[in-house]
Amino acid sequence: MVLLLSMAVIPFGLRAQIVVDSNGKVAVRSASTATQDFYVNGSVKIKNDNGAYLILQGYYYDPIIYPGTGNSGSVGTSNKPFENVYSYNYPSLSDKRQKENIRQINNALETILNLEGVKYDIKKEYAYDETLIKDEEILLKKEEKRKDKVGFLAQDVQKVLPEVVVYDDTADVYAIDYSKVVPVLVEAIKELSAKVDELQNKSRLKSASLNTVNISEETKEALLEQNVPNPFSNATRIDMYLPKTISTAKLYLYTMQGEQIKSMEVTGRGNTSTTIEGYSLKAGMYLYTLIADGKEVDTKKMILTK
Repeated sequence: MVLLLSMAVIPFGLRAQIVVDSNGKVAVRSASTATQDFYVNGSVKIKNDNGAYLILQGYYYDPIIYPGTGNSGSVGTSNKPFENVYSYNYPSLSDKRQKENIRQINNALETILNLEGVKYDIKKEYAYDETLIKDEEILLKKEEKRKDKVGFLAQDVQKVLPEVVVYDDTADVYAIDYSKVVPVLVEAIKELSAKVDELQNKSRLKSASLNTVNISEETKEALLEQNVPNPFSNATRIDMYLPKTISTAKLYLYTMQGEQIKSMEVTGRGNTSTTIEGYSLKAGMYLYTLIADGKEVDTKKMILTK
């Protein structure tokens, strides 16, 4: 026996209805609505075998998806992530009242120096399924998108900073929470700044000693002064003193990571100077060092703004 049903309405009280049309489309509603959608007034809880809930509900006129216990939850999985997720940026929860056992991050600079940033391509089998893409233009875009990435290698980072590495044992995949690297970077910068300040204080004491003692030109030591102005945007002047007995002298310019980016021959003797043009550098903090006859005279810090 074949039962033909063009529309079935099963009433629940006076307000709720379950509507099934002839195409099998279902609506749960309390007012007249289209049957191609599934309507539920109130919140929806979807429970798995472990008792975890996914809760969908409305807040005034806005929809809300609630996370699980401990504000945890995932969109996609580590081996099947969404390619694009669109959302407004929202601050990470970081209320001091919810934290305990708060302690300092030690040896942050050493930790950062042991991290190695790399450039890489994602393997094709992890980037997209070529058999599912028929459009050649889309395939080329996918191929281009998987190349020339920058970041860290999770297995290497785990040896240095395991707190930022996440391992998904169900998919056997390592990942990095890059936001957790930021506090370590902040503390590393503070450590580096303290070291630079220490060098500057030693330089000031050395300079003060030379200025208060009456010595002859023949016995006066080489001296490197602080650049003026500092910070600067267009150009800055670096004053030096080099005794006539100095054979060779060079001024070196380094990034804060220790990479040498400039080397300038200093030919003048006695009170001399050189000028650094701001347009030749990117905005940032730099170190400059005077080397005379193979020995370091001094190192100072300068700041370029744009």
